[in-house]
Amino acid sequence: MAEVSIIVPVYQVERYLPQCVESILAQTFPDFELILVDDGSKDGSGQICDEYAGRDSRVQVVHQQNGGLSAARNRGLELAGGAYFMFVDSDDFIEPTMVECLYESLLREDADVAACNFLYFYEDDRARDFSTALPYEVLSGWEIFYERKNDRSYGFWTIACNKLYKKSAFPRLRFRVGRFHEDEFWANDLYQRDIRVVAIPQCLYHYRQRSSSITATPNLQRNFDILDALYERMEVYLLDARHAPQTYKVLIYALEYLAKSRKMLSTSDERRRFLQKKQQARDIAARLKAQKLSAVQHLSLFFIAAAPCLMFAAGIKFRGLLERFL
Repeated sequence: MAEVSIIVPVYQVERYLPQCVESILAQTFPDFELILVDDGSKDGSGQICDEYAGRDSRVQVVHQQNGGLSAARNRGLELAGGAYFMFVDSDDFIEPTMVECLYESLLREDADVAACNFLYFYEDDRARDFSTALPYEVLSGWEIFYERKNDRSYGFWTIACNKLYKKSAFPRLRFRVGRFHEDEFWANDLYQRDIRVVAIPQCLYHYRQRSSSITATPNLQRNFDILDALYERMEVYLLDARHAPQTYKVLIYALEYLAKSRKMLSTSDERRRFLQKKQQARDIAARLKAQKLSAVQHLSLFFIAAAPCLMFAAGIKFRGLLERFL
């Protein structure tokens, strides 16, 4: 049985899939199985998966009806036989040493999760690393959830694909099916656990930025899902007054998605749901008024409670000035 299970959900990516699979098969760490979950692709992706399975015994393929990214990842988790698992999106690729580096770091630090930095790369061949300031460090899940999830390296902690996980630490952890922003919910569930996480600064994962991808395409339901995940995190923070500053940070972040959503409304049901999300922001602002924050933050809460989207618009206009005080 392989030591590491690498799970790749596959959907309509025949153009990119060979590069993804080849990068996995070229790993310097040999003891892995590659699970390709064809999530109802209608192009040649399923056939490409079968061809790789026929050529390499480490590759297994499962074909299923389209259920979305979360369902495909969950299916891969059900099939995973390794003591450790990781995810690679089928339009991305990884460095040859990624599994080896994460595996050795995880064992060295007796951690439950190992995470590496990643590179954004674009269709015009541009590339940039996500963060040049990430140190090598070991943190608890709670430190990440209550502190690092809201700093400038936010995405490092959020995405699921730049990490290696110890399977025994997460026996029942699964992705929320039907959600567009599944990684945000996954991160909420992941870090509210008594776990150790080792972070390494090397860029070992290549994260393709496609103009046609789900994350790049404006989508009202995606915005609503992001808001739900952010509200979920704020509700946990509000259980302890010490985390009021973190609640405030996430609330400001949520206003962006409220403002974006307001511009996309077209049906009465969408307007109704938007008003519910807007009221949630107002309620959280009202609850924060009783918490220990700076005078400027308290003042801003009155404006947020009155007009959340207008407050976001003002925040964008005077962003540089506000960042000095907030």
